[in-house]
Amino acid sequence: MKRTVIFFALLALLLSKPLFAHPGHDHSAPGAGLIHLLWLVPFIIAAVVVVFKEITAPKS
Repeated sequence: MKRTVIFFALLALLLSKPLFAHPGHDHSAPGAGLIHLLWLVPFIIAAVVVVFKEITAPKS
């Protein structure tokens, strides 16, 4: 479980706003929300898979 917490902390750090924002990064554009969501979908799926594996793993 500790590995999962560390994984999510590193993921949050890597996806932080200062890291990816740049002067031309316009959050008020009409399609900005959709574009950001589509860009994040692979990370969301990976996080769900990791959590599911942690939950369903046999306890030793």
